[in-house]
Amino acid sequence: MSEMSREDLLDLVRRVYEERDPVPDGLVARMQAAAAFAASDLDAELLGLMELVERSQELVGARGTATYTLRFVYGDTDLLVRVAVDDGRSRIDGWIVPPEPMTVRAGEHAATVTDTGRFELTGLPLGLLRLSLEPHDIARPAFSTPTFEI
Repeated sequence: MSEMSREDLLDLVRRVYEERDPVPDGLVARMQAAAAFAASDLDAELLGLMELVERSQELVGARGTATYTLRFVYGDTDLLVRVAVDDGRSRIDGWIVPPEPMTVRAGEHAATVTDTGRFELTGLPLGLLRLSLEPHDIARPAFSTPTFEI
């Protein structure tokens, strides 16, 4: 038996990975979209960034509803969001503690926080999303969540 060259060995390993562990469908497109989103969202980089401190998945309903909860913190502000996707439609119900007047934006969608700290965003497109929180007190700077996928 003859010895394999380094190039032949690497070619064999590459073929095995391509056959046994191919790149998942849509991964390249999702990564390109994420890179484009990050590059186009330069203003958000100037905002304070909240920290994700908790994520929980709820049981999937009989109709195929996917629901999960995310909790973020930034300074003394706590943000809880419940994300629900049902038949391609998405909804975010959110609560800000302590409640304060602000606008929450997700792309072109916006909601005003109520005096109890609650807000909702409906009809959001599926994909990558970042929530920007803009306090109505102009002395307080805006901040945002890290990007997450719905």
